[in-house]
Amino acid sequence: MGTKNERLTPFMPVAPGVTLKEELEARAIKQKDFSEKIGMRPSHFSELLKGKRSISSEVADKLESELGISAKIWLHLQADYEYDCKVAEEKSIEEQRAQLLIQKYEQKIDVKLLVRKVKNTTSMTFVEMVDVLQNDLGLPKPADLFYEQGKFHKSEKTGTDERAILTWVILARYVAKQQHTTASFKRDDDSYYAALLDVFNQNSGDVLSSTKDILAENGVRFCVVEKIPHASIDGYSFMDNDGIPSIVVTMRYNRIDNLAFAVFHELAHLKLHLSDTQRSFVNLLESNKIEDEANKYASLQLVPDFIWRTRPNVMISSRLIQKHYSEWAEEKGINKWIVMGRIAHETGMYKFAQDNSREVSGWKH
Repeated sequence: MGTKNERLTPFMPVAPGVTLKEELEARAIKQKDFSEKIGMRPSHFSELLKGKRSISSEVADKLESELGISAKIWLHLQADYEYDCKVAEEKSIEEQRAQLLIQKYEQKIDVKLLVRKVKNTTSMTFVEMVDVLQNDLGLPKPADLFYEQGKFHKSEKTGTDERAILTWVILARYVAKQQHTTASFKRDDDSYYAALLDVFNQNSGDVLSSTKDILAENGVRFCVVEKIPHASIDGYSFMDNDGIPSIVVTMRYNRIDNLAFAVFHELAHLKLHLSDTQRSFVNLLESNKIEDEANKYASLQLVPDFIWRTRPNVMISSRLIQKHYSEWAEEKGINKWIVMGRIAHETGMYKFAQDNSREVSGWKH
């Protein structure tokens, strides 16, 4: 037989008087007539039915005499009801405390968004929400919650809301943690770059899965965590406490050149800027030495200088630029959109004729 602690506490405790009322209705016994039989004032009996008055041993004996239902059952119902009320009261106090805690978290992060992303629901108690934040996401108390240091790649001055960025960072770190690698990361090993470049230049099949597999085989976690409002981030790299580096991209632009650049940009941070003592950085500025180094590194990996120097000398119109550079890219075995992306970045000329080949193959929102 289960103990009190093993009982499931109902959301709304049910008074034994409710059970008694249903029993009387089932037997077509009027409340007034029954109260007279057991020697109770009608007003007192009404209070008993509503749970405002307890069933005493004396009343339980009278109920057994009149209804044939053991007094022990009525007393057990009364004891269970009192226990459930006590638990419900404790839960209410616990829920109020959790609500206050959630309000403090909300000042720094979007709690509802995180809960929805992690548990795929928003129908949770405040206690359950705190459990998601502290146990699933491993967050400290609100007072100790600040920007998880990391390196961001952003291409706009908008979308830098600190609360939104911190929310996305927490989610990104959580999702990345679920990924697995099959090797240790070696900072000086870039032999897998050729395989990555081939995936990006070919842009066929499931590009993101191929990218994930290549990076996992070289000790780097990789995943997509789509952007959230007011946090315009392209990519994010960090070294977790377990010593495994991660790259997270948002795919806010479904373009192969943006993906390729974001991945190599973050690889630059892993190779050049992250270490065992300086696992990550935080920087919300658009341009600085570190970001410029990562940009240059990504550009050189995607199109090495010795190849870039052979590019067409055409800067007359966007139409002619696109025509000649696309032909040159095909001749060099480079994805034309990776080339056009670099042209756009260097010249600020973005109005090129689009086609579906620029979209990342296999990517579905």
